[in-house]
Amino acid sequence: MVNCRSGPVWALVLLLVLGGGAVGPIGYAQGQEGIPEIPNAELLFEEGVAAFERGEYKTAYDRFRLVSEYELNRKTTAALLMGSKALVQLRRYQEAIDRLNVLLDRYPDTSYRAQAEALLKRARQRRQEAAQARDTLRIGVTLPMSDAQVSLSQAMFNGVRLAVDEHNGIRRRYVRPGGLPTAADTFEVYDTADAHGDSLAEAEGPTTVATPTDTVRVDSLRIVTEQTARPQWVAKMFFRRTGAKPQSAKAAVDSLVRLDDVDVVLGPIRSGAARPAGERAEAARVPLLAPMATAPSVSKGRDYVFQANPTIPDRGRIMARVAKNGLLIDRAGIIYEQGNRLSTRMAKGFQREARRQDLDVPVAIPLSSPRDWSRLPTLIEEDSTLTDSLLSEPEAFYLPVSGRGAAGKIQGALTGVRQALPGTRVLGNAEWHNLPFAEAASAVTATYTNGFHVQTSRPAVQHFVRRYRLLTGATPDELSTDGRRLAYAGYDVARFLLSALGSSSVRLSPRTLRTAPTYEGLGMRIGFEGKNANQVMFIHRYRNQRIERLQ
Repeated sequence: MVNCRSGPVWALVLLLVLGGGAVGPIGYAQGQEGIPEIPNAELLFEEGVAAFERGEYKTAYDRFRLVSEYELNRKTTAALLMGSKALVQLRRYQEAIDRLNVLLDRYPDTSYRAQAEALLKRARQRRQEAAQARDTLRIGVTLPMSDAQVSLSQAMFNGVRLAVDEHNGIRRRYVRPGGLPTAADTFEVYDTADAHGDSLAEAEGPTTVATPTDTVRVDSLRIVTEQTARPQWVAKMFFRRTGAKPQSAKAAVDSLVRLDDVDVVLGPIRSGAARPAGERAEAARVPLLAPMATAPSVSKGRDYVFQANPTIPDRGRIMARVAKNGLLIDRAGIIYEQGNRLSTRMAKGFQREARRQDLDVPVAIPLSSPRDWSRLPTLIEEDSTLTDSLLSEPEAFYLPVSGRGAAGKIQGALTGVRQALPGTRVLGNAEWHNLPFAEAASAVTATYTNGFHVQTSRPAVQHFVRRYRLLTGATPDELSTDGRRLAYAGYDVARFLLSALGSSSVRLSPRTLRTAPTYEGLGMRIGFEGKNANQVMFIHRYRNQRIERLQ
């Protein structure tokens, strides 16, 4: 900022600032000669008023902000006032207060002073109310309920529910007849079956814990649900189903936001439904955490929409960062299946991040069909551009394999790499996990990213398995492969959310999630590192015919 305090220049600036603030009807100065009428500012102001009247407060604020960024003009003070009104509607109270202070400090003689002071008082009151710690976090859950997906949704819902129960101090345990505990100090935990008659919990009985005798009989034992701890704040769950069409997810989020006033939404599962759901959450300024969506378009350009599952391009980017900074590789080649969308996106993500990391990529080999993975030596020999000197430059090759028959592709690729590129290290993706030919993978020290990994020997995992069985009568291992993953993912995503809030507040903001420490879950690692898509994964390698976890 230039500090001009001497002579006529400062006097002129002071005159413009103080004199330019007195205004009459909305947007106009009261007899202030020399205050320009800027056509673009006039047009932006009109667009802002129209947007405000339609209830499009974010658009309105953006227009009013642009008006106030012009040099002093006939709409300056009106734009400051109207922009503040839009911010109050958006519940951005501190920003509204800041703009109103600018209006009152710079233009003390404005005819909007009474309006500005009244709005300032209201904004301060709203800010104080918002700052007070609430005693309840309202979690909206939206999942598909078609016949083909209901079992998967149930698995994820159960994982979320166990995380919420754990936070709320709810415990289930077996007791023998006659061994029920005595009355204890308890409080009510929200019954998800009451959520507009549309809950996955309906068939399971109430989750309300009013007495310690909420029991289910299993053979000669009873499962007792009891209160064992009193948290500083309670988490409550609200559920909405999504239909067969992706757009129904938007309606589900709208219902959670308008009717239940949720603080955050978990779900939907897949990218197709998460995109429209995220659109509604963004408009409502309610954080939405999609647990499994991998398409970058779900969160791209959005502030309130997050993806707990790394996007497909990010998987390549993460591998490039690990190669450069973790494995200390300076030059890496890429071999990918050009006709496979996922393989191509991972390869492009790797290449783009390599440029940012100063990781040289001297060669990229596109394959035209899945069969080409097993034909690498022949393809390399037939391509005159792939000289021996060029192929010898990379210290490692990144092979993002995906799609049907991935294990067969990898087996063919390993044979080809060992023959055509002897001594080269191989980098891979999650499809490289738990291969039946660990010896061949160990021969090239195959190192890969992995978004899901459960260590069954961990006490925390074993505790989760027991709690899942007490809740459902089955363990996660008895579910389908996808069901097992979703059960763990539901728990991990909910626990990340609950742990990110800390112990003093249940107010959520995008910044809270973006800056939260990396969460080491039962099956997932979640860390956004300033972004809206998960940026951390497990890193494994094959060595001595075994899989080792590097990080």
